[in-house]
Amino acid sequence: MRPLGPGVAEAAQRAGPIGPRFAGGDSNIVSRFATLRTLREQGLVTAEEYNARRQANIGALLPLTSPPPSAGLERPVPATDQIVGRLRAIGRALEMRALTVAQHASERAMILDALLPAAPVVVANPGVPPREMMAAADAVRRMEYLRDGGLVSGEEYARERKSVEIAMTPPAPEPLPVVEEKPAAAPAQPVAKGPGGVMGGAAVHLASYRSRQQADRGWQQIQRAHNEILSKLQADVTEVNLGAGKGTYFRLRAGPLASKAAVDEVCRQLKQRRQYCEPAAGG
Repeated sequence: MRPLGPGVAEAAQRAGPIGPRFAGGDSNIVSRFATLRTLREQGLVTAEEYNARRQANIGALLPLTSPPPSAGLERPVPATDQIVGRLRAIGRALEMRALTVAQHASERAMILDALLPAAPVVVANPGVPPREMMAAADAVRRMEYLRDGGLVSGEEYARERKSVEIAMTPPAPEPLPVVEEKPAAAPAQPVAKGPGGVMGGAAVHLASYRSRQQADRGWQQIQRAHNEILSKLQADVTEVNLGAGKGTYFRLRAGPLASKAAVDEVCRQLKQRRQYCEPAAGG
């Protein structure tokens, strides 16, 4: 397999739908990271700038193991040589005093933020694990090209591939809607809790699963996708027998939260990011 060199964007554009898997919006994403790498190699951004902008958007390349990137990275982007040329031009203008330091800094920041913002204002939706075998194979093959092209490290590749494998063995289920127990049904019995639990406080209901293993895996995926919202909460998995032929489910809740207002706010934020969330009493 030929590694992706400085012409990674052009190679991506030439790739067919069964080729190196870089076409359309994905090609534009790859082009942005390849351009940023070129800017670092040519001394047009510092190592610190490169690391900050890459880290803030790496979820575009590693959707299952990294926070969501800036929204809109799939949109078309100027070619690498155009961006390099413009940065060099404003650098020369600064040296000739045709631009002030403030003007140079402002235009430079605008160019780099349009490429890969260091502090995204609007983020994309979290990545969703593949649910079919062919989609999983495509995801792994895409990661192989990114690794061989030097856009992700071997360690990053291994983590992302492991997440794909976990999602496929067995396939992660769709979160089930809340089903109210009938009065005659057996009361819910907590069978396991995360450290600290959510007992004794208000909580949010995030999903329902058919097994404890799937619930544990679901919490890891949901917490990773929404870490800034859920980082201070703990998981609580409760086994519920719904009776009447409906069977047993494992409800995933997170808490504790101090009040109903806090519950409503967490659900509001999660629903904006397309994550199921409803109030659930703690205990």
